[in-house]
Amino acid sequence: MDGNDNIQVLRLVELDHTSNKLVPYTQEFRVHGFDIYWDTLDPTELTFMFVNHQRTGDGISIFQHKIGTRFLRHIKTVKSPLLYAANDVVATSRSTFYATNDMRSTNKLMRMIEILFGMPWGHIVYYGHEKMLTTAASGISYPNGIARSADGNTIYVAASSEPSINIFRPRPDGSLELMGKTVFGNFVPDNISVDTATGQLLVSGFLNTFEMFRYNREALSGSTTARPASSIRRLRPLPNPSDGFAVENVLSVGSSLLPSTTMATLQNQGRGVQRILLGSVMADHIAICRTRSQPANNEAQLAR
Repeated sequence: MDGNDNIQVLRLVELDHTSNKLVPYTQEFRVHGFDIYWDTLDPTELTFMFVNHQRTGDGISIFQHKIGTRFLRHIKTVKSPLLYAANDVVATSRSTFYATNDMRSTNKLMRMIEILFGMPWGHIVYYGHEKMLTTAASGISYPNGIARSADGNTIYVAASSEPSINIFRPRPDGSLELMGKTVFGNFVPDNISVDTATGQLLVSGFLNTFEMFRYNREALSGSTTARPASSIRRLRPLPNPSDGFAVENVLSVGSSLLPSTTMATLQNQGRGVQRILLGSVMADHIAICRTRSQPANNEAQLAR
């Protein structure tokens, strides 16, 4: 969505090697987390990476997009036994990435037990130029959203069951070294976005987790009385990573605005004008929140 609220729909296509023509994408496409990579060497091209929960197993589906066109071209889907509970992905180049496996269990009951007891059984995998997946970090309580600093020297991971935001430094072999973290009290972080201009993080999370679970379960049946509340926090990295972040509460989101808010990202509209875009996996709309510095009405708007 651009600054004028125009939304563009992109078609998924793939190359038919028989005819050497682009045809509609034929694989399953069941999306969870995703990331977009912009290469400064070719500013006309974007790389999209999606967590794809196909019935044959989780994978990271990589697509190429030429700015000005209206399609995403499938390049490949990366699969491995190491990628079995994928939640989110962050691109480190056009072909390399880190991805979170939020839990060790794939059984529904055991996954719920892992969440309730905060078991540190999740891990992060790395796909490098060698075209193979390796374990980059382990022992994490529900690794969820993942993001990368603008300079690529830091990887941020939300550990929802701790709950905390972890700061990692990538090593040359792709493994991750834990440098620090900030642990929260009544805030469960979900997804992370990075303001590339300031280096600050915008983190969405939940204030009453059990209401969120109840809402997600009941909303699928079409009716719910659950009232999940969310919060958006701005995190400023401190000079020493071991000290974590300075934390500021930017916005509290009630259930009437956007139930079970799972993501927040900052949109710069030029001339110092900014707004925050909110999304949820359980909603058919997004919320647009103006920052206080804007001269317009500060109330949130809905876009469907």
